[in-house]
Amino acid sequence: RRVHGEHSPIVDMSNPWSSGLFDCFSDISSCLCVTCCTPCAYGQIVSIKNTNQTGGACGDCGSCCVFVILAYFGVACLVTCSNRTQVRQKYNLKEEPCGDFLVHCCCLGCALCQEFREVKKQAGLAGAPAAPSCEEMTR
Repeated sequence: RRVHGEHSPIVDMSNPWSSGLFDCFSDISSCLCVTCCTPCAYGQIVSIKNTNQTGGACGDCGSCCVFVILAYFGVACLVTCSNRTQVRQKYNLKEEPCGDFLVHCCCLGCALCQEFREVKKQAGLAGAPAAPSCEEMTR
């Protein structure tokens, strides 16, 4: 029950990502999937985020198809960046190294690899990164 004048709590997006944006090779299967069939990788990211399951080769088929259509026109980052925002919100992750839109416009492949690793790890699926991230290696 809300009391007059009481504000809803603001969710602090302070958890770090489990791996860095450029740690693509820490999970080779995710890296290969993003490299060889980006729409399927995007569909799987959406499926895992929503259901904790990969959902087959193309994951969420609707998302896969939307990605193909938007990629044809060169604007896939318009939808993929909003999915990154949803992943961050679901797991309370920091918006780093910069805004979601900029990450997806400049480094789409790396962003999708990072998101794929994160949703797999959070869902407890095999293939989560076993190798240390770049940050851990430099410590």
